[in-house]
Amino acid sequence: MLAEAIVSPIVTTLNSVPRAPTPPELPELTLRQMRFRTERLGRLYSLATDQVADLWQELAAEIVRALRRFDPTIASRTTFMKGVMNLWYRQKCKQLRRDAAVRDRLVPLPALGTEGMDFADRRLGGVAEVDARLDLADRIADLPQDLFALARDLLAGKSVPEIAAERGVHRGTVNRMVLQLRVHLADLDPAAN
Repeated sequence: MLAEAIVSPIVTTLNSVPRAPTPPELPELTLRQMRFRTERLGRLYSLATDQVADLWQELAAEIVRALRRFDPTIASRTTFMKGVMNLWYRQKCKQLRRDAAVRDRLVPLPALGTEGMDFADRRLGGVAEVDARLDLADRIADLPQDLFALARDLLAGKSVPEIAAERGVHRGTVNRMVLQLRVHLADLDPAAN
């Protein structure tokens, strides 16, 4: 049975999760619940079909591994497998949410052909300017979430009143956040503070 599971190919359709060979001890209800959870993760996090198939196989492997710890005196087999799926689902949601947050916080580098010695102001020493911009991009990614969003808005060219109106807060609040941002970035240019 194990050799067949490894050798047999996975069949993929566009509208469903690919079906991998499954151990015979998984009931149809569990298979439907697995399919529902993995397809839901695919919709929530906009995953490709092959990523959803990978999640399905990962969940199947987790259930099979957990069956070694199954004790029929504590719960039924279906209840145990549902508990394993719920735990896996919560952990996978946290992981996918962290991965998505990291992707959202990445600050893109300037467009190709707009950086470097050819485009830097020669009077100021171009290397220092380019280094400062790269250091700023690195430092912004490590800021707390609220200051990160503020820095991104300021770099996009928005004014303090525009940011305040957009967030629904007073301009003084935004000005205080700008001061906090300056404190966080003070060591980049000590002469500016």
